Amino acid sequence: MEIDPAILGPVSQDFKPKAPGMKYRHYAPKADLTIVSGETEDVVRAISRMAAERESEGLSVGIICTDETRALYPCGVVRSMGVRARQETIAHNLYAVLREFDDLNADVIYSESFEGGELSQAIMNRLCKAAGYHMMNV
Repeated sequence: MEIDPAILGPVSQDFKPKAPGMKYRHYAPKADLTIVSGETEDVVRAISRMAAERESEGLSVGIICTDETRALYPCGVVRSMGVRARQETIAHNLYAVLREFDDLNADVIYSESFEGGELSQAIMNRLCKAAGYHMMNV
């Protein structure tokens, strides 16, 4: 079975995907979106630091997280996509959260990454495309 290159990551602008959902950027928010991956404590610390820096510059910051980490973010507009153990809820809520940040006119969005579990690869694929593959590991 041949895997379409668009599924595996960024492709050139000349590449013609087999379906619209396979494009380099798909369902992208208006704000710059960065996915932050690593150990949970490190991710929360990095996102909190970057969010505080952007707010001090006068920017509106959105944070995408889960119920487990929601209370750990001291600034920004924080939206949980659900509980990590129920990844079907996270998958279901992804685009609604991105659209909500568009409605709130967020300038910058930081998202926790979502590894592990049956749906994590699909969630990360959608999130990476929405972020234009702008990711950082901490």
